[in-house]
Amino acid sequence: MKAHPIAQNDAETELREIREAIDQVDLELLRLLNRRMELAQEVGRIKAAKGLSLFDPSREQSIYERLTQINPGPLSNESLRSIYREILAASRLLQYVLRVAFLGPAWTYSHLAAMSLYGHSAVYEPFSTLEDVFDALQKGKSHVAIVPVENSLQGGVGRTIDLLYEREVGVVRECYLEVTHYLCSTAQDIAQIQRLYAHPQAVEQCRRWILEHLRSAEIYECSSTAQAAQMARKDTAGAALCNLYAAHHYGLDVLAERIEDHTENTTRFLALADHPSGPTGSDKTSILFTVADRPGALHTALEAFARHRVNMSRIESRPNRQFPWQYLFCVDIEGHMEEEPVRSALDDLGRHVTLLKLLGSYPKSDPKRPIRVEMEKMRTVGQR
Repeated sequence: MKAHPIAQNDAETELREIREAIDQVDLELLRLLNRRMELAQEVGRIKAAKGLSLFDPSREQSIYERLTQINPGPLSNESLRSIYREILAASRLLQYVLRVAFLGPAWTYSHLAAMSLYGHSAVYEPFSTLEDVFDALQKGKSHVAIVPVENSLQGGVGRTIDLLYEREVGVVRECYLEVTHYLCSTAQDIAQIQRLYAHPQAVEQCRRWILEHLRSAEIYECSSTAQAAQMARKDTAGAALCNLYAAHHYGLDVLAERIEDHTENTTRFLALADHPSGPTGSDKTSILFTVADRPGALHTALEAFARHRVNMSRIESRPNRQFPWQYLFCVDIEGHMEEEPVRSALDDLGRHVTLLKLLGSYPKSDPKRPIRVEMEKMRTVGQR
């Protein structure tokens, strides 16, 4: 049934008026965005003249927090953060090019975590080992380093914790990234798959599905999900457990979606830099400490947090690789080390431990709302 000509003309007129209004809004947005960039250039000029650090993660976080608190909608806070992530990245680009080191190759989850924090205007530099990532930061090759520190299902990343203890770096930001696994291949059917390429953690996180659907496939261990995608690209009877960005980048089709055994699989990443992050009002502090080998030593140390009413959100022990049979305790507490009562609690703690290392205070992220960076690519891969 065709629309009445008069009604159709009315709709077209209304649409044209709305689009003209949108065009006017776009012009105003363009003017305001360029004004913001001019101000960002002035900030960069003043910082450079005074020898101040150009990169200030606490300032970026405070912008996110302030805008999301006053956002009236209908724009969602997630969309608002995504938009401002790119605006802030463009602002930084006018001052300097932010170089970010991560555990590569490209399109690993570390790469995706880095982009979720610093947008598409930064320069992302992959390194083959965590040691190389830390070295890049300490030798001035990168402004920031992104490292995985814990997974919601498998706990702490031991090598990262070791390096946080051994190296002089500071934690300046964190993010939680949803980890989803896809079976990807150049083959057209799961029945054709004879070899599976995957990171060991990905295999563990998809074990039930693999036993049910790929029991006879040989499993080849890879250093990352991106390397798994690279290997699968070269093998017509091979498949990879990887994310959709890696699948899209290496030209793989998705044979099975979201095959992880647990849907709430999240990895926490830390951003490291050589300068501190100032208080934002919603912060977290990470520390490492050791205690004497005597009864009640750990209990006595942890009482410092209870006495000063500081909430401890995480504690994990890790063998100290430098001193056999000594253990490092990795602890996160709420609040910033420059502010009370955290400052007093840390002073108190220092009197009851044999070693205390402050890793840094930084804006707190919500683990219950992890970043879902892959959704925008799902349709692109499916329609190749």
